[in-house]
Amino acid sequence: MVERLRLTLLISLTLLTVILLWRRFKQRVMATDLPAPSHAELLSVQVAYHPDRLRVELLLPADQEVRTALLDQAHRTTYSWPARTLAGGTHVVELPLDGRPDGEHLLELATSTQRTIRRFNIRRA
Repeated sequence: MVERLRLTLLISLTLLTVILLWRRFKQRVMATDLPAPSHAELLSVQVAYHPDRLRVELLLPADQEVRTALLDQAHRTTYSWPARTLAGGTHVVELPLDGRPDGEHLLELATSTQRTIRRFNIRRA
């Protein structure tokens, strides 16, 4: 009886060790061979006047389609600009504000893998 229990424990411990080593190997391979994807980075948002426009500086890791929109405080789209396809690297995009009222607004920058929202103020006086 004791011999059977000893044999069962020895076999189960060996299988458990093999399973744990396999999982650790798989995690290590996934971490080194499949790095996390880089996303577009919104570097700055500035309001320029005369004429009113929004100056957006962004950094793209690769060629991507970029969509920009203005949102209200409830995160509903109030205005959107046409989508642009930009090459990888740093870009400065100027977006016309077309007489938007003074106050606090939200800018949405969206790509196929992310959505970034940044708050900005318009103050003319």
